[in-house]
Amino acid sequence: MRFRADHEDRDSGCAYLLGENAERRRCDAPRRPGSPYCLSHHSLCHVRCGTTEEAERLREVEALANAVGGRKGGNATGPSRRFLRRLEHAVQDF
Repeated sequence: MRFRADHEDRDSGCAYLLGENAERRRCDAPRRPGSPYCLSHHSLCHVRCGTTEEAERLREVEALANAVGGRKGGNATGPSRRFLRRLEHAVQDF
């Protein structure tokens, strides 16, 4: 994803979030050209198209989507037993 030049001018630090909850802050190291992240965080967040890693990530996302019901997920008070069984089955493949 490319950011517009005006966004880069306003905010030139790495957008990677560090910490948890109230302690959350941005990395703010200099950005890698064409990326919202510094070099080290870009390598954590970016997966090159056509690579084996991309295929693995897509399989993980698909397994999770299938486990939670894809677009047909509904409002519930907690995970159903069916969901937990599907999630356990999906995780076993990885």
